[in-house]
Amino acid sequence: MPAKMAKHLTHTRCALLAFALSTALMLNACSNHAGIDGPAPRVSFKTLKSATPLGINQLGKPLLVSFWSTSCSVCLQEMPHLADIYEEFKPKGFEMVAVAMPFDKPSDVLELSESKNWPFLVALDLDNQVTESFGDIQVTPTAFLIDKNGDFAEKYVGAIDLEEFRARLDELIQTGS
Repeated sequence: MPAKMAKHLTHTRCALLAFALSTALMLNACSNHAGIDGPAPRVSFKTLKSATPLGINQLGKPLLVSFWSTSCSVCLQEMPHLADIYEEFKPKGFEMVAVAMPFDKPSDVLELSESKNWPFLVALDLDNQVTESFGDIQVTPTAFLIDKNGDFAEKYVGAIDLEEFRARLDELIQTGS
């Protein structure tokens, strides 16, 4: 085989291998379990309703941490449904924190959460600490379901399938995980 043809085949193989690896990485990033094995980061949330930060390790119950933005239409469409699920599961030991993205103006976050009367906790992340602790969130909505032991149970990128979420949450509550 001529040297030129062998070099071309080597470049083609490298390009195909790079494509296969990047495709596998992208598919893994879309998975609900991508990079979420083990414990959730031990962060504290600065919520609009409390001057005292709320720490994940203080909860001891299932928690949804939902990253959202005031400019995200999918987030805003999803919030009333999450509020309904929150109201349904809170008596059973569920908590939710909606973390506004660092670029959101605090006055916009406060106005929106009060006008919609969201029942769950709403947190600001002005210093980007929470966002970075959860893997430098870039896309909203992105949410993490954390079990009562503080371990990741699910990751959701984009709109949450509400029926699957409800079933998974019920399972966490029933099993005590």
